[in-house]
Amino acid sequence: MKKLLFCGLTVLSVFIIYLSLMDKKVYYLALGNSGSYSLDSYGKKVFGYSYYVNKYLSERDVLERYVYQFSNSDKRIVELINDIRNNRKRLEFTLKNSLIKADLVTLCISVDDVFEKLRDPSLVYSDLYNYIDDLVDELDILFNLMREYCKEDIIFIGFYNPYKYLHDCDVDDVISYLNRRFKETAFDYKIDYVSLEDFGYKYLPNKKSVNLSSDGYKKISDKVIKIIDKKVLS
Repeated sequence: MKKLLFCGLTVLSVFIIYLSLMDKKVYYLALGNSGSYSLDSYGKKVFGYSYYVNKYLSERDVLERYVYQFSNSDKRIVELINDIRNNRKRLEFTLKNSLIKADLVTLCISVDDVFEKLRDPSLVYSDLYNYIDDLVDELDILFNLMREYCKEDIIFIGFYNPYKYLHDCDVDDVISYLNRRFKETAFDYKIDYVSLEDFGYKYLPNKKSVNLSSDGYKKISDKVIKIIDKKVLS
C-alpha cells in the first residue's frame, strides 16, 4: 500500500512540475499583416517580423506554440473582427481558442488598405482624416473583442511612411495622425504599441516598394522583443 502511495505521489509530483514548466512557455499568436514570410516584387523570400519573434522564442526554449495561420498580407480590421465573431478555423486552430490560449499576441493590420488609399490620385486628403477616424472606430471594436478572449500581452504595431513624395501632400502628417489615434486606442485597452515612425524610407528595398525589406522586418521584431523581454519573459 505504501509503495502504491509513493508511486502515486511521484507521478503527481512529476505532473505538477510538468505543468509549472508548461506555464512558463509562450503560446504566440501572430495576427493581421504578420505572416512568417512573403515574396517581394523580385520573387525573393522576405521574412516577416513574426518569423523573427518566433525564432527568438524558440532559441530561448520558451516557445510553446507559434500560430500565424490567421494572418495574411492584406488583412483589414473589419475582416479580423468577422474572423473572431465567426470563430474562424484554420487547420486544427480556432481563433477564439487561440486568443484564449495566447500568452502573447502581435497585431499589425490594415496596412495595405491605408497605403492603397494614399495612392489614390483622386483622393481629397481632408477626407483621409475622416477615413482614419472610421478606422479608429473599427479598431476600438476589434480591441474590445480581442480583450474578451485574451487577457494576456497584446503588442500592436503602428505604421511607417513609405512615401517621400505623393500627390504633393505631406504624407508624414497623415501617418502621424493615424499613429497617434491608434496609439491612444491601444492605451485604452492596455495594449503595447510599437512605433515605426522612425523608419522613414531606409528599410524599403527600392523606391517603388511600399513593403519592407527583411532588415526592416527584423528591426520591427527587435522592437517587439524588447517588450517581450520586459513584460512576457521577466
